[in-house]
Amino acid sequence: MLVDEGDTIAAIATAAGVGGVGIVRLSGPRAIAIACATLGISEASLDRTIRVGWARDSQFRRVDQVLAFAMRAPASFTGEDVVELQGHGGSHNLGSLLACVVERGARIAEPGEFTRRAVANGKLDLLRAEALYAVIHAGSERALRLAQGNLEGTLGREVIRLEQRALGVLAEIEGAIDFPEDDLQTRTADWVGDELVALRAGCATLAEGFRHGRAVSAGITAALVGPVNVGKSSLLNALVGTERALVAAAPGTTRDWLEVSAVWDGIAVVLIDTAGERATDDPVEQRGIALGAERVATADVVIVVNDGEHPWDRGIRYGTRAVLVRSKVDRGTVAPDDDATAIATSALTGQGLDELRRKVLSIAGVAEREGSEHAIVTTARQQALAASARDAFDAAHALWRARRPSEVIAIELRHATQTLAQLRGIEVGDRVLDEVFARFCIGK
Repeated sequence: MLVDEGDTIAAIATAAGVGGVGIVRLSGPRAIAIACATLGISEASLDRTIRVGWARDSQFRRVDQVLAFAMRAPASFTGEDVVELQGHGGSHNLGSLLACVVERGARIAEPGEFTRRAVANGKLDLLRAEALYAVIHAGSERALRLAQGNLEGTLGREVIRLEQRALGVLAEIEGAIDFPEDDLQTRTADWVGDELVALRAGCATLAEGFRHGRAVSAGITAALVGPVNVGKSSLLNALVGTERALVAAAPGTTRDWLEVSAVWDGIAVVLIDTAGERATDDPVEQRGIALGAERVATADVVIVVNDGEHPWDRGIRYGTRAVLVRSKVDRGTVAPDDDATAIATSALTGQGLDELRRKVLSIAGVAEREGSEHAIVTTARQQALAASARDAFDAAHALWRARRPSEVIAIELRHATQTLAQLRGIEVGDRVLDEVFARFCIGK
């Protein structure tokens, strides 16, 4: 997306559907002029004071009575002149109001273009822009708190702290390059080595926190698998506290996979009930089992359900995603190949359900303490750059210990500091920005 900041952009900034109030937002050099022409008032009269007036189309026909105010550059979200027209809700009414400003010279904004202009004008860094997206799409209270913290600058401050420490070490190394006759004092040399270790550890902590950050911000999926009639549907109903999956004594009740949403410890969880695994000649049931297997392949956690009447499945094919469950323990049956690591559960009495929930969250990478959410990366872009900086600091430390020339060490340090800058959105190309902002809604 090539963004021309000389254009004035406009978009509906409120959610689609019926509502009492809807907003059309404009940003750019002609935002105030276009809005005032729409309202029939002078440009000097539109400021942060709310005005009431009628928006009119190019034929001067009344479209809607609106509240209007302006935020002049640079004191606005985008850093440009911004105007908001607050009219009545409804897609048709807001579409007509948007048409009024477009026919006077504004153009429809691209997805995320308002936020992209805020980044370009230094009102936000890229980390805070990504956090803004996460705030809008937060699926749980814990996700919202994490996103709000990053929007406030928690992650950005940690990255800047690492970047500044790295620049301090780089200054010492480059000093040795510029003045080779002045060897680093032993105390300084020890400090450089310690700083490289600390910087590597700081970046590693960020990179390793991605599983937790992704799970909190995006939620997790957990699929229940096992033979027919081992109690998968009953267990799902018990875990969510309501009857969402049909339960019957006849085998094969679940013919297709079913998704049910829940929130555990502030984390959005999607539970997936799959068709029972068995040999069958029924093409519909075969297709249901196959579709379930495809969905299980993408799940974060696989709950392998066993009872006392079927061969024991340890879920080896699911690797570290598997959590073993012993169902129907209230019946007192004992599986001959019972696994001591399985969680004993009963959908009837509730036994083991809390333990199962905690285990699922743990396998998905969710830390037990919410305080661990400080300075957490939440996107693959952030994780990749944090890992790259970690590796560069690791390489610099190895070169330092091997007493390699300062010029070689400085190369790795420059790469590390540049990577941290890119993490904040400094010196990133249009392709990266296109990918980030394409996910945003039009009005943001």
